[in-house]
Order: sequence, then structure tokens, then C-alpha cells
Amino acid sequence: MALVEKVCLYYREGASDKVYEIHLTQEEDGFLVTGYNGRRGTKLVAQSKTTKPVPYRTARYIFDNLEAAKLNHRRTPYCVASRERFDVPVNPASASTSLPPSTPPPAESESSADAYSATHLEALEF
Repeated sequence: MALVEKVCLYYREGASDKVYEIHLTQEEDGFLVTGYNGRRGTKLVAQSKTTKPVPYRTARYIFDNLEAAKLNHRRTPYCVASRERFDVPVNPASASTSLPPSTPPPAESESSADAYSATHLEALEF
């Protein structure tokens, strides 16, 4: 089981301080999407969004829709705290469900190398 992508969301208003994590993981025969929710600082409760491994396109669709639903919720709109994507070696047995080829990172120009760039975690107020 290899973690492919992880998004951490949070909602904070009044006495409410919630955390929601979405994990996209690669199994031997497909991909799984799992949501974890709970109060900040406590053990998060896992909620499987796929009952069995599914192809990458299906898992990506579920992952993106779940994230959009949490970000656009009318009573508790979550905010993105962090997003991580991991390079996972493709299993030849699951070539039909593999990740799309990744694009190389853009080349940095000399002028932007010296410029300060804040990460999204530095910009958030907790």
C-alpha cells in the first residue's frame, strides 16, 4: 500500500476545530480513497470511500469530488492546510490502473531563485 496523494483540510470557527484528511493510496490491483475526520489533536476516524480497489480515473474522480464537497460545504466550509503528492513506482501488474506520467518540474530562472516564496502552511493562521 503506497500513498499517492494526501490533502489535509481544516475548519475552525468558534469552539469548532475540525480536521479532515483525504488519502489516495495504490494497492496491488487498483487504488483506494479514504477520508479521515475528527477534532484537531485527537485520533482521526477512517471512512473508506471505495469498498474495493478501483482504477486510477475512478479513484481520482472520487478524491476530487470529496475534496470539492468539503471545500464547498454550506455550513462547514473547510480550507486546505496542506497537499502532498508522492512519487510511487508503478506496479507492472496494474499497468491499466497506473498513474499518468508526471511532467518534469519547471526550470527556475536565476532571478526567482533568490526571491522568497512562502509555502501555504506559512501563510495560514492557526
